[in-house]
Formats: sequence, C-alpha cells, structure tokens
Amino acid sequence: KERNAKDESATSDPLLANTDAMLRNADLAGRSANVASAEATDASGIDGALSALSVGGGGADDEHPEKRVKALHRAFEERMMPEMKRDFPGLRKAQYQEKIFQIWKKSPENPMNRPNV
Repeated sequence: KERNAKDESATSDPLLANTDAMLRNADLAGRSANVASAEATDASGIDGALSALSVGGGGADDEHPEKRVKALHRAFEERMMPEMKRDFPGLRKAQYQEKIFQIWKKSPENPMNRPNV
C-alpha cells in the first residue's frame, strides 16, 4: 500500500520521479560507493590515509594563495616584529606594523607578488 502511494506521488511529481530514476540506475550509491572508494585507495599508514582523505590533488601547487593573504601576513608580521623592535627601538606598535607592511608589499612571501597569481 505504501509502495503504491510512493509510486503515485513519483509520477505526479517530476522531481521525485527523476530522483527515483537516478537512484535505480546508479551502480554505486551510499555505503557501497564509500566501500568501493575505500577499497580502491591504498591507505596504509598515516600519510597514505591523509592523502586518501584530501580532496585536492596533493596540495603541492597552491592554487589560491590569495585567499590566505591575511594569515600569511600575520605570520610574517609576527616573525618580523622582534627584528623591527631591535632595528627601530621606541616606536609605537602601529608604526612597527606600518614598516612591516611596507616590507610585506615587496616580499616574495606575499602571494600577490608571485608571477602565477
């Protein structure tokens, strides 16, 4: 009785009919797809497991470093602050930050200075 009601609603709703058709024709769906994917990857050890879990192509080429400019600048600033305090004692924090930012704009560590961006 429930199956008949479901079939009737599927025929009246084209979206539901399309979803049912896709699920019937799918070779692997749900858990069976996950099991097949796990069997296809050789993830022995921590490095293998992490590379199997990563979505990207391994992460060797950073495709969008411009999205991480703020974090990279903050790390650069933290690394440069002691050096700036040693070279220019007595400045205010904002002055140190301004000097560091001027260096950052020309730095090769800045992803906006890289030729491929």
